Amino acid sequence: MTKPESTISPFQYNPGSSPKVVTYLQGIKGGETDNSYLLVGANNSSGPNPVGLVYQGPLDAAQSNGVSGSGRWSIVSIPERFEAAGTSVYGPDRLPGVDRVNYVGAFTRDSEGSPTPFDPAVVGFTYTGRSDGSTTRGWRSIQGITKSRQRATYTFIHSVDGGLAVGNADEADRDGRTGYFSLKSTAFLVDIQSGKQSFIRFPGDRNPLVTHTAYGIWQNNNRSYTIAGGSGSVLNSIDDTLTIGDGYLIDYDAITGRFFNYQTFSYNNGENGADLITHFEGIYRDDDGAYHLPATSVDLNGDEELAIASVATIERDRSGAFKEAAEWNTLDIMKSGTDIESVFSTANSIYADQVVGFANYPDGDGSVEPLSFAVDLS
Repeated sequence: MTKPESTISPFQYNPGSSPKVVTYLQGIKGGETDNSYLLVGANNSSGPNPVGLVYQGPLDAAQSNGVSGSGRWSIVSIPERFEAAGTSVYGPDRLPGVDRVNYVGAFTRDSEGSPTPFDPAVVGFTYTGRSDGSTTRGWRSIQGITKSRQRATYTFIHSVDGGLAVGNADEADRDGRTGYFSLKSTAFLVDIQSGKQSFIRFPGDRNPLVTHTAYGIWQNNNRSYTIAGGSGSVLNSIDDTLTIGDGYLIDYDAITGRFFNYQTFSYNNGENGADLITHFEGIYRDDDGAYHLPATSVDLNGDEELAIASVATIERDRSGAFKEAAEWNTLDIMKSGTDIESVFSTANSIYADQVVGFANYPDGDGSVEPLSFAVDLS
């Protein structure tokens, strides 16, 4: 459980506090100095014209006219040559040297009618350069290739670490029921330097009713990476009812191209909330080798909406495989300065003891107020 005083909500970039602007915090890594962070996201990320954001500095409670933190915010936009309608930054990675970063994310396009492989609605991107996005030659568009060898109509690059990124490619519109992942999606790797894509190979890949997302990647050493995301089984192919959904981890050897040590995890290890669909949104590995996974658990098939934000901690056994049971820390997100608790929360990214995500607070008239949050777990 989290303490109310450890939560800053909202943590946002909304000069003037416009009710039409909602900040989404989507990725976090360490900053250039101690107790500072590199935070990325977008304003109105779920809309057709998102505005990419970068924050550098401490995650403190400073607030000034709708702008949070005592650090520096930057608006990041993909260059005009890409003909983008909006930019959303999902994942950062700080590089050696002064003010050098990798970013990944997606940009929307002004497409007319239904998207096609030659007129996609959303295209992924990678970026290498200055942290304010000003290195114009550092941007590259990524249109994912699906397992059916088709160009994707929707491509999202979610996370980057150690020169590799992970994302998802889809051939149709985003699934309207879930909003944050598709029921028929192709998970893939991208080499940041070359732009080369490769499929992530999972056990049971030949089953057309099993899908995976890839939302987090962590470099363990020069050749070893660990990938996190969600798995799902669409058992009713007529109405695409999602009846199984777990978070997962899988290892990747960048030298041999081998994927191994696949393991799935359910919220609270299935002891409470076994009917919830759980998805890992990111990944962080501490100095002791334990993995910390920001997770969102959702009831998609019930009568009431429900989303629980949590962090799962997972260790390896002596063989190097992941232990089957995780330690779960449920996040009780409170709006700063109030006793109002979020009724629908997502944990989007984690670095060290800092978690960022999204909350929805009831406002008393039957609606909710959507706000971002930052939580200190130390």
